[in-house]
Amino acid sequence: MILGPLPGPIKAPLLWASGVFSAALLAWMNLGFASRFAELTGGRSLPDLDIESTGEGLLALTGVLETRPEAAELLRSMYLGPDLFLPAFLGLFLVLLMRRVAPGSGLYGRPAERLLPALLSLPIAYIVVDYAENIASLMLFPPSIPLPETANLLAEVLAWLTRVKFAALVISGILVLRLAFGPKHNHA
Repeated sequence: MILGPLPGPIKAPLLWASGVFSAALLAWMNLGFASRFAELTGGRSLPDLDIESTGEGLLALTGVLETRPEAAELLRSMYLGPDLFLPAFLGLFLVLLMRRVAPGSGLYGRPAERLLPALLSLPIAYIVVDYAENIASLMLFPPSIPLPETANLLAEVLAWLTRVKFAALVISGILVLRLAFGPKHNHA
């Protein structure tokens, strides 16, 4: 095995618990909210999952949610339910996983352990940006009724926050894979 024996839940309970909770929350969001939201809104994606969203598209979604209060309530329930905990658990899982695979790994000819503070900034950035995205969504979508200027600003910011969130998440995942399966650092 490339990684060597992985520690079990007893030796690494926080790593395992954060991974299991992240998976459960992702499943809950996708199975319990995403498909139902699409049904209620005529096939639209949850704003959190739509990396191609634009400010204009998010404002249009606001209009749809104003006419479909059950969809707006479902979205709000997601933000105050599983998405209230997912960023923290998933970010923690990525931090712990990165710390687990960094020792002995090399990155650009350097020991990954020396770069660990910089590497850990990505999952931490994911957490911060995901929560900022959730707050912006709660401020933009019904039952909130922001002023038109505020709604325009929130929609544009929200579109960018979604992109930055996914970038931090994907780059964190790639780094974990690179550290786990990439070249090991030569201590010579």
